[in-house]
Amino acid sequence: MTAIQQTSDFYDRLARYYDVLNDWDSRLAFEGPFWRRLLSESNARTVLDAACGTGGHALAFADWGYDVVGADISTRMIDVARQQAARQEGTVADRTRFVVSSLGRLPRRIGPPVDVALCVGNSLPHLLTQRALRAGLSGLIRCLRPGGKLVLHTLNYDLRWQTRPRFFGVNSGRLDGREVLVWRFADYGRARLTFHIALFEQQGDGSWQVNVGSTAQRPVFRDDLLALLAELGVTVEKVLGAFDERPFDPQSSPDLIVVGAVPEQ
Repeated sequence: MTAIQQTSDFYDRLARYYDVLNDWDSRLAFEGPFWRRLLSESNARTVLDAACGTGGHALAFADWGYDVVGADISTRMIDVARQQAARQEGTVADRTRFVVSSLGRLPRRIGPPVDVALCVGNSLPHLLTQRALRAGLSGLIRCLRPGGKLVLHTLNYDLRWQTRPRFFGVNSGRLDGREVLVWRFADYGRARLTFHIALFEQQGDGSWQVNVGSTAQRPVFRDDLLALLAELGVTVEKVLGAFDERPFDPQSSPDLIVVGAVPEQ
């Protein structure tokens, strides 16, 4: 049986393979109109990408002309993000800064408040209690200037907790000339789920090596998230079901995306 890992250990292990999971060209082509419109309408100059992984969003925003701080709890994810920033052309590297931080510690780590803060990619379910979720969101909100915008994204657990899908698609790619496969699956308990990632890497003799990492998650439901944001003083402006800005439907939407604003004063 695979042991449950701390979130940082789980993502440290995944960091080398993380971009195999993300076709960034396709992902940004789909999400790009949403982000460009939101950043423009917010008159943003500075952006915080919390739980940034290997920095795909942060580097794209920097390429669009924004000053970006990317933060992640995984040291190895941040190492990869910094390496990728260093390989960029133009001023992208100068516009990005990456730090290792949990959500709750962000206000002490990022410097001056930012115009827009986001936490996307289903990171919030790693906060395993209501107290931890509140502390994480509070930390993220305290990074915003008065009137700043907050964007949160998870999977649609209103639907997923009912249907309980176990197995997800396999992503493939090549690392150091070797074929790799990344397979995700989940087991569901009464109040939490265990998320697994199996990492397959072909060896020089054609055989395969596989390692499985597992971590706990707690579902985040729409009404609970909205109630918590209201308690924390966030005015919710949009509740969407995908980055194409379709309205959220708890019975069919793939995602839950919440756009809100903190008070002007």
